[in-house]
Amino acid sequence: MKKLAVLLLLASLIMSGWSGFVLAERVDRSAAPWKSSDNLQNLSLAAAGGDGSLAVVSDSKQKIKRLGADGTLLGQMTYSPAERGARVDFNEAVADEDGRIYALVTVLDSYGLYVQSERIVRYDRSGKAGHVLYERKGDGTSKRIGHIEGLQLSGGALFFYEADADKLQLKRIVLPENAPETVFAFTLPKDRYLSEITGTEPGQIYYTTRRGSIYQVSPEGVSTKLYPSTTRASDAKNFPELVMLRTDGSLMFVDRLVNAVTTFDPLAPAGTETVLDDAALQRIAPGLDSYEIMDIKQTPTGFAIVLNDRILLMSADFAPAGQISKVGFDGKTLWDRRLLWAVFWLGLLLLVFSVRFFHIHVLERRSSLFLKQVLATVPAILIAMILLSNFIYNSFSARMETQMQRELALLARNGQNLIDGDRLARLHSPSDYRNEDYMAIRAKMNFLFEGEDSEQRQGLYSTLYKYEGDQIYIVMDDDDGVNMFKPFEKNEVNSDVLSQGVVRTGQWEDADGKWLYAIGPVYDSAGQIVGVYETGRDLSVLHRENRKIYYNIIENILMITGGLVVLVMIATFVLLSPIRKLRRSVMAMANGDWDTEVKLRNRDEVGDLGEQFNRMARYIRQHIADITSFSEASYRFVPQQFFNSLGKKGILDIRLGDQIQKNMAVMVANLREFRQLSKTLSPKENFDFMNSFLRRFGPIVRQEDGLISKYLGAGFMALFPGYAEEAIRAAVAIRRELLVYNQHRRSSGYATVDIGIAIHKGPLMLGIIGEERRWEGNVISDDVQRTTMLEQISEIVGCCIVVTRDYYEQLRSPERFMHRSLGRIRLESSDEAMELIDVFEGDPEQQRAAKERTKVLFERGLALCQAGRFYDARETFVEVIKQNRMDRAAKLYFYLCDEYYQKGAGAGWNGTLAV
Repeated sequence: MKKLAVLLLLASLIMSGWSGFVLAERVDRSAAPWKSSDNLQNLSLAAAGGDGSLAVVSDSKQKIKRLGADGTLLGQMTYSPAERGARVDFNEAVADEDGRIYALVTVLDSYGLYVQSERIVRYDRSGKAGHVLYERKGDGTSKRIGHIEGLQLSGGALFFYEADADKLQLKRIVLPENAPETVFAFTLPKDRYLSEITGTEPGQIYYTTRRGSIYQVSPEGVSTKLYPSTTRASDAKNFPELVMLRTDGSLMFVDRLVNAVTTFDPLAPAGTETVLDDAALQRIAPGLDSYEIMDIKQTPTGFAIVLNDRILLMSADFAPAGQISKVGFDGKTLWDRRLLWAVFWLGLLLLVFSVRFFHIHVLERRSSLFLKQVLATVPAILIAMILLSNFIYNSFSARMETQMQRELALLARNGQNLIDGDRLARLHSPSDYRNEDYMAIRAKMNFLFEGEDSEQRQGLYSTLYKYEGDQIYIVMDDDDGVNMFKPFEKNEVNSDVLSQGVVRTGQWEDADGKWLYAIGPVYDSAGQIVGVYETGRDLSVLHRENRKIYYNIIENILMITGGLVVLVMIATFVLLSPIRKLRRSVMAMANGDWDTEVKLRNRDEVGDLGEQFNRMARYIRQHIADITSFSEASYRFVPQQFFNSLGKKGILDIRLGDQIQKNMAVMVANLREFRQLSKTLSPKENFDFMNSFLRRFGPIVRQEDGLISKYLGAGFMALFPGYAEEAIRAAVAIRRELLVYNQHRRSSGYATVDIGIAIHKGPLMLGIIGEERRWEGNVISDDVQRTTMLEQISEIVGCCIVVTRDYYEQLRSPERFMHRSLGRIRLESSDEAMELIDVFEGDPEQQRAAKERTKVLFERGLALCQAGRFYDARETFVEVIKQNRMDRAAKLYFYLCDEYYQKGAGAGWNGTLAV
């Protein structure tokens, strides 16, 4: 379960962390799962595909979205350059008949200002597999727009222009992939500065200049002015942009001054026609914030007009044919998004469950305190550090942005002193591009950044606006793609600058990006406000810079966190070391090592705990010693075998009435003639003698797994719950030890002693008897009494060890012991006769040899007696007595046979000897 809990926790962390990261980083996937469409925003240009699709550059030139005719998202393209931290803009795009996209990717520096490289990239229909077809490195001077212009598809080839100063080269890449080749080149006329260019066939190549003119290039490379006509006033502010050669051979462009689509025939350039004006746009899409035409493209069915947040579809005669303001997600995109959200929420639910599961199966179960401490501390440290890093970043980012606004405000205020307002007032139309006044103003504007490279400039840009006739026009900009006298909308911020002469700061977002700016007034010599000076930075670049700082903060925080975690783990390990020592000591004591002690140097609660543990250990050792002494003492009164026979572990488990019935061998051993001996001894000598006697012979019983049930004054009664041989082996061992004991007594001047032993086996009751205050282990059985009586007659029949036939037959190898039958003998207090056996294995050697020598004669006489042949039996026993005068059993039988021979046996004689 522990492994499963850890695996679940890790899986939930990975699921929720990965999905949360993707949702945070991929804005297109972070929308609500039920949302099936998204608004178009910050559009800049479009490209019509032959398959009816429409590619549109959106999100401030950061993405290309390939849309179906109904606005469904068919694919999405982004570009991630190898240059770390660089900004990428899609500045042009065209689509072929199969829906493949060819895009002009401009890689800017990390501050989003200077062009680092220009790349022509091909994408497949889904927007994947971006492949670079051509690349031109930047020269370090171009700002936001490079030298590649006029990306076009024609006849299975991709055409584009490269502009170097006043020389233009038309290059062609034969598709699908070939090296570019130059197919045409020409030179611009003097003082003509390229703005846009279109066309792929010499004679049908048209370009616009920065001074607001349209030129046609002949096959010989000669430029002819087509627009404006020579009759037009030189101060006209009309400026043609987005020039396009239509399929019918006419030219179409956007008149930026009036935001209208204009056409004319190159063969009759004087006759221009407005086909779509600003008023018409407002009727088609009322209520928009901006109606600036960002791009216009011809489609197979008409035209597509690109505004900031939508695409207007027009017929061939510019009748409204629909509009696309939302991009609808296809089923796969919706499925991916919903699956991602499902994984995120499932990961969170699994995280909650796994935390609970982990808590139950790891933390609440036996596990290392160090592990618990780490699991409790490390996440808290990580969360705290993450919150701290976000707090630091947010605080730093806000302060950075505020500081940047202050610096920009200072630059904007200085700009009004740098710009010559009189010269600005003399600029009236695009035809003034690069004239004396223009260049003087440009030189002043560049003075702020003179000598600064891209790294030092840090993306700062400047823009100059002219205020004329209650209208604001862009005159100069650090974006090479912005033309002169492009109208700029008045708003609350620049109105304050124009009316109050104050400096204002702010942010805005348009089709070119997100900007942090500051604007200030420009005065002429008469003190009138004639323009607005703006300076700022690309906000996305600032955010990227802040993101670098954020990553740097995260990196440092992670390093600090790692060090802190290691420090906490080490400190935790060290602080828990005394607890581990204490635990080892407790475990050792639990495993029976009562002598263990813990050595702690702490002077805190753990040290107190260790001191009390040692004190407790001493108490436990003393208590165990007392219990052990008590137990050992109890074993002296009640043998351990007695408890085992009752199925108890010790005296504490005994209860009054505990009992068991079992077949056991009973042995009674007694000192013979002890009464006479005790009369010669003092009471102390009597006790000393008995203790020394029992100390000598008691262990022999225990060696054979017997237990001494009780002491009989001059002897003891022992029980043998095991094999029958154990009792007789103990008896023989006692008799042999007696020989050594008597030899020692003789050498010490003491009288020798003799021991009589009787053994019988039968069922008996072993149990606890007594009353509430006094218990005693006891044995209740007739066989116990019978064995006691047998011991009493053992001396009469001249036996050291006498056993019953019932017992002897239970021996597994009775022949191992020297023995002879004593016949059936009836005790005085019993009506039942028992066959007894004299085991003389333990007799002194002389008696043992005599009994062994006369065994056959003795047992023959015994058989004759039992058969009633008393004369023959008497003679036989006489022969036995002649050979062994100490054989008391033979003498008993001799007197019995002699009496019966002379007087005759009584009625009911059955061959039994009465003793």
